[in-house]
Amino acid sequence: MKKVYMILAAALAAATILSCEKKETVIEEPTETTVKTFTCKFAPQEVSDSKVAVNLASGKTTWEVGDEIMLHGGKDGAARKLVTLTAGDISADGKTATFTVEGLDPYDRSDAGVVSTYYAQYPASAVPSGNLYYECRFNDTDKLLLAACNVGDTFEFYNLCGIISFKVAGDFDEFVFFGNNNEAVGYDVYQARVRDDGSGSYCNYWKPGNGSGTPAPITVLTKPVAADGTTDNFIYLPNTASFSGGFTIYFKKAGAITHYVTTTKPVTVNHGQLFPIGLIPAGKVHEYVAPSTHDATHPAIAGATDLGATATANCYIVDASVASNAGKVFKFKAYKGNSKNNVGAIASVSVLWETYNNATDVEANSVILEADFDKQDAKDYYEICFKMPETLHAGNAVIAARDASNNILWSWHIWVPSTTITSNTYGIYSSALMDRNLGALVAATTTSVPVESFGLHYEWGRKDPFVGARGISDSSFASVSGTSMSKGYEMTLAETIAHPTTYAVYTEADSWGPWLSPTFDATLWKDAEKTMYDPCPPGYRVPKRDTTQPLHSSDLSAVVGWSDNAAADGNAAYFTIGNPVTVFPYCGLVCENGKYVDYPGSRAFTWTSYSSSSSGSVYIMDVRVGSTHKLSSTVSARGCSVRCVAE
Repeated sequence: MKKVYMILAAALAAATILSCEKKETVIEEPTETTVKTFTCKFAPQEVSDSKVAVNLASGKTTWEVGDEIMLHGGKDGAARKLVTLTAGDISADGKTATFTVEGLDPYDRSDAGVVSTYYAQYPASAVPSGNLYYECRFNDTDKLLLAACNVGDTFEFYNLCGIISFKVAGDFDEFVFFGNNNEAVGYDVYQARVRDDGSGSYCNYWKPGNGSGTPAPITVLTKPVAADGTTDNFIYLPNTASFSGGFTIYFKKAGAITHYVTTTKPVTVNHGQLFPIGLIPAGKVHEYVAPSTHDATHPAIAGATDLGATATANCYIVDASVASNAGKVFKFKAYKGNSKNNVGAIASVSVLWETYNNATDVEANSVILEADFDKQDAKDYYEICFKMPETLHAGNAVIAARDASNNILWSWHIWVPSTTITSNTYGIYSSALMDRNLGALVAATTTSVPVESFGLHYEWGRKDPFVGARGISDSSFASVSGTSMSKGYEMTLAETIAHPTTYAVYTEADSWGPWLSPTFDATLWKDAEKTMYDPCPPGYRVPKRDTTQPLHSSDLSAVVGWSDNAAADGNAAYFTIGNPVTVFPYCGLVCENGKYVDYPGSRAFTWTSYSSSSSGSVYIMDVRVGSTHKLSSTVSARGCSVRCVAE
């Protein structure tokens, strides 16, 4: 029996050997989980700008239990870990915090000269969802923002914001902060680059936006106020926030402004800089009186000349060549364009910007001296009024009406040309054309085509102007006093009204496409009628596309009066058309990315009111020196000229 067992055992062993020769057993290795221990500290900086230095409100000087830090890494910044600090994480002196995280892989991309593999942000509540793409990105700038990259196993945090602090005493529950020249006080998307190049971390890049476009700036901050006279209130600002005309703080109770404090001194707050105002003296906190009546320092409504007596519009003309206009007061109803729609409850009115249409530095209040408003009880509308300076200066200006929170409700263009505007059909259109582009200070002639004859520029469908070239062949923008133009993003109609100086661009490609979000609106300007968003003054409109008229011919070179003229004797190039001829300067266009004037001196782009609702295409007269001269389609995000025609 024992022999049988031995035979069976041998047979089994042989079978096992044969089986191993036929099929190799594979044993899978267990997946390794990334485990990292990090220490957080504050980077040494040129000013006292770390969290421990500025958190004065509660006297905290260390990392605190409950602080939330967001770590990110992995593929394209998709992996993230939220760390909530506990007492065991924080050092005895509170200056560092150490913790361990599992399952957070390092970034999968390495830029030249960058050895950072992990990034961290504070507070985690301000970190948006989605991939972070090697950036520290935030969705709120009214917080103490810190960003860090790893240097080995250490995170060094940099402060991204500048801070204004103040104390105030009074019966207030809210405050409103804004720059006197409508400057940016924040952004809804903000990012920073913190890197380690092998010699340690550094932070040298701040940018509104997220790489696919720049958002419209936030110009007003509203938040609760501590008004006990001892507690600090903090205003967190993006890097290099600058207020050229100072800033104002409104104090509110139950939603109504009751008091205010203001300064006109220029202020710039850099990242990491604390600008402590301290306790605002009671004598500096003034009682707020809504300017529904006017004293000697404001232009009086009574006796003002009504520019909108026959029709209202988004643009009004005051002729600088008429001597009696010096020191004169004008008014118009605060309606939205040519409609009867009120703009809303107005709390203040100001001159938003002025320009001379050239490179000359603009003196504030030289085109318009001052602006104000009134609302009499017997009327259901507000009236905007403005006063001209005693010495008239040709230029263009925009007046903005704001609500109690300083948000812009509507704005109007005041056109102050050097010479009287005339009109004529010139034998090329069914209605009379102005002798110049909208916003031009003089009409171009065959012997004089200065930069002041170029006019202003408009995105298709928008009512508000943007300045053009500062020189005949200069792609830089003309000088402005007040709020300058800024590059925006794909904006809604409401956003463009609230931000009339923000140039909307097509977000998807950062340039080529319609500016309007979420869908293109073909009714903003119409062929059939003048609309509420038409930029032309009373009695005029953007010309409708009419291919039966010589002005909109497929070949302008075949139209009577055509000539294509090069620049000469310090003048710009131009073309003529009609009988008698009218002159169109080659004034270029604001590039669709809003960064500069394109083709000044070599191309002219003039809007029609026509658009294709199916494709979003809009139509212009496209004329180029020595080549194209026809009606063509383009995109609404371009800033082109308008040659107004009689309604």
